[in-house]
Amino acid sequence: MNARYHRVALVLSLPLLLVMLLAAPVTVVEAAPADDVNDGWLTATDYPPIGDPRAKRVPGSTFRISWPYFPPTLRTDGPSSNLVQTRTIHSLMFETLVGIHPETEEFIPSLASHWKIETDKENNRQTFWFRIDPRARWADGSAVTANDVAKTYWHMIQEDRNDPSNAMTYSEGFHPPEVVDERTIKVTTKKLNWRLFLYFSGMRIFPAKYIGIPGEQFLEDYNWKFMMGSGPYHLAKPEHIKKGDSLIITRRKDWWSENDPGSKNLYNFDRIKFLVVRDRELEFEMFKKGELDHFRVQRAQRWVEDIPQEELVQKGWVKRRKVYNQAPQGFSGFAFNMREKPFDDKRVRLAFSYLFNRERLMKKLFFNEYDYIDSYFPGRDWGNAEENPKIRFDPDRAAELLDEAGYQDYDDDGYLVNSEGKRLEITLTYGAQAWERIWLVVKPAYEEAGIKFNLKLIDGATLIKNVSDRQFNIHFQSWGALLFPNPETSWRSSLADKKANNNLPGFKNERVDELCARYNEIFDRTEQKKITREIDSIVFNEHPYALGWYANFHRILYWDQFGHPDTYFTRIGQDPEDDMIMTWWIDSGQENALKAAQEAGSKLPQGTVEHRPWAKK
Repeated sequence: MNARYHRVALVLSLPLLLVMLLAAPVTVVEAAPADDVNDGWLTATDYPPIGDPRAKRVPGSTFRISWPYFPPTLRTDGPSSNLVQTRTIHSLMFETLVGIHPETEEFIPSLASHWKIETDKENNRQTFWFRIDPRARWADGSAVTANDVAKTYWHMIQEDRNDPSNAMTYSEGFHPPEVVDERTIKVTTKKLNWRLFLYFSGMRIFPAKYIGIPGEQFLEDYNWKFMMGSGPYHLAKPEHIKKGDSLIITRRKDWWSENDPGSKNLYNFDRIKFLVVRDRELEFEMFKKGELDHFRVQRAQRWVEDIPQEELVQKGWVKRRKVYNQAPQGFSGFAFNMREKPFDDKRVRLAFSYLFNRERLMKKLFFNEYDYIDSYFPGRDWGNAEENPKIRFDPDRAAELLDEAGYQDYDDDGYLVNSEGKRLEITLTYGAQAWERIWLVVKPAYEEAGIKFNLKLIDGATLIKNVSDRQFNIHFQSWGALLFPNPETSWRSSLADKKANNNLPGFKNERVDELCARYNEIFDRTEQKKITREIDSIVFNEHPYALGWYANFHRILYWDQFGHPDTYFTRIGQDPEDDMIMTWWIDSGQENALKAAQEAGSKLPQGTVEHRPWAKK
């Protein structure tokens, strides 16, 4: 066994390890690197393989993914960089110090082969040590060093990158790291916070020689190009970026971690091609023509009524799968800009929530496939869903609230006005045509209540910029979710009046600030959940959002040419495309069978549609 994984006697689960962080000093089973390092180091080796042993890499294979719009920037940091599209690419190009196993949730090696945690409870701090794997290499063959880690931290805290959430997290959490030697780095925290190890060990590491530049230069230089990374994919040619149209990244042939336990049989496609398809109907037609490899079915009506009737599905050439897993669930809904009228008034926000006709959506468009969101931590025991009031469609209650808020008269067009004659009017901008059918179902309830409810389709990149700059009055937002919640990045008061962060509504509450600070220092899981439930209750009852709906499954169609794990996706995987890139492969046998069936016009077995591989875990 290679030096990266040798002499391991114990793999600690993540919850256990987080509890252990309070011990001073930490003593763990010896897992020292081969060269002279003291005891107390952790690593992992005997974990379930992530890659499927049946996986094959087919030379020249390309996996094609559609984007609804081209990202406004390709940068790793800064304004408009925190998008699903760019996060996927960055995760394939850049690596973290330590990873989390997508099934067991245990820490596993990445750039760091070993790590160590020391806790000084008396001085309210911790020190984390990381030992860089001596084999770790950047794409140009140069070694990944402790200096790269130190410079990445420096990069993250620079305010001139215009990324306040990252700057806050790292500058307020850590003292500057100390380079112990070429391969060893240590960092001391400024406070006790059980998530700080997650943040530092999970920080994507960049090459020092590229990021030690002024922020203005960084924002300009890397707006439309990538830094060199250490991960499995890279940009092979500059012309593979076609702004507004497509982007291709290529599998490296010299990935340093290629055959390690945490990497073997993963990332089996030679190229990943991202194609901009702004219209969902066009995307579906392109998929049926074989121009895209898979299609996420977002419309319940299409899934329930239309897809089973599709000839490609009936013939079994295209597989139809609904796969449940245990991924953390984010929340969605109308974000109200509480910084300005009319949504600076809680009564108006609550009235808009009562007028959000989710019931009509569930019946008319969603075929009761989804669940109502009644918490900012839906589907999990971190939230207060059972105790929070159930806000359901109630136009009478909405009318009472709007009357209390001063909207008691109507103008000549029949819309509500306040005592100053100001009409109650809002504009909902959206970045994809597919959303229009939803908003056309929602709009009548607002209009019937006397609210001028305008709909405006704009370019997706423009929408993101406007929201980032807080140039909106109402905006529908869907958020992802962390494995372990971090409520302060969404609700901390100090973020309310800053741009480009997750506190879209401009929420401020002293008690929530106090609870967020306390939550950071509590290592007991039960107590952590009590705190997040109280936060959830306070935030919910201020109604910064009119909450939407969620689903704990993935619905996909794919051409029957792929091999995949029996579970299809990982247990905690939130994005099916990410899991498909990581664990799927082209199966030559299935590919040939598909071609033969197409030529003969014959059928292939469809197989079981619904899968619950994690139901017993």
